[in-house]
Amino acid sequence: MAILSKFSIPIATLPHVWHLLFSIVATQSSGNPWCHLGQKAVFFRRSAWGISEAIKNLLKSRKKSKGIVYLPDYFCNQALIPLRLLPVQLVFYPITKDLNPEWSLLNDLVAQYGSPDVFILVHYFGFPNDIKKATQFCQQVGSKLLEDGAHVLVPYGEIGRHSWATVYSPYKLLPVPQMGIFVTSEKVEFNSKASDKKKLIDFDTCAWMGKRLIQSFLVNCKISWRNGKVAPFESDIETECNENPTISNFSLQLLKILESKLVEYKIIRREYYKIIEEQILLIKNDVANPVFLSLPDDVCPYLFPMRIHSSIIENVYYSLNRMGIPAQTWPDLPPEIKENPHNKIAKKLRDSILTIPIHQSLTKNHIEYIAHNLHGVILAALRNK
Repeated sequence: MAILSKFSIPIATLPHVWHLLFSIVATQSSGNPWCHLGQKAVFFRRSAWGISEAIKNLLKSRKKSKGIVYLPDYFCNQALIPLRLLPVQLVFYPITKDLNPEWSLLNDLVAQYGSPDVFILVHYFGFPNDIKKATQFCQQVGSKLLEDGAHVLVPYGEIGRHSWATVYSPYKLLPVPQMGIFVTSEKVEFNSKASDKKKLIDFDTCAWMGKRLIQSFLVNCKISWRNGKVAPFESDIETECNENPTISNFSLQLLKILESKLVEYKIIRREYYKIIEEQILLIKNDVANPVFLSLPDDVCPYLFPMRIHSSIIENVYYSLNRMGIPAQTWPDLPPEIKENPHNKIAKKLRDSILTIPIHQSLTKNHIEYIAHNLHGVILAALRNK
């Protein structure tokens, strides 16, 4: 196994210089890889803005001044910033330890708060949730189904096929600046200022490009570039939610260049996922397990999520990060969930799941280093607990 410089493992995907250069003369992406037949794509700075604009348009079409949105309690608080600006009531529904909605309790929520205008179903870490049951529930209560595919590379199977709308976040899986894709039927009227005027390039795009190019250079030279400071396990890392929902033409041109690489990226992520999974399964103990029991054929995993026993998870978290392996917690739970004693499962999931990067910018040496040390760190934590 090759020796790596500490803190040289990239957390995010890194762009190739040639892709950046070719994108200057490329056409803009239309979003077709994220659409099924009869659908259209609208681009935003982040998918959170797409969700907000969509709900605003829906309420307007229904001639309603207020609305109700159901969403899972295991949800990223930063993604709710645009939604909290709307006159809507957020109702957090509980999920199970397997990340599925707790269907048996949804009717109780309807009785208490009323039927939702929009029901949000999340496909966690790129794995499909129960679309069939979600569709049935929405038909039963007269709600629109919105699929959150922020962790999904491109739609597959039934994802995005029958719902009112689906959102994607390509920047989470691809080396592109922040962007979200809102996909809905061509028949749905959708008016948004964010999808009209776009600049050729903006400051945020330039800043992203400069930062990523420097990181790429340091990674290729095996030079440490992260400072090694580890965020406290109990704290939630929050990212800024830009108030400007528009994106640049350059971002769409770069996305178009990368569309030809989607299959290749999926193959790499699946390969890396299986390497990490193999090391976890070698630990014949319930203290560490993959969150998902299997990797279905069509799934392109966003991260490798694993459950770690509460007695060792903090030890594992700090040990991995000190070795330069960027293990992370997810998500930054909404305050309504953190402060509610009844949302035990969501808080337990937040405190028992660690994620490991498996993206295509990692090399085989990176993955071998991660897999080998992950196995050793968990065993060491078991011995020391």
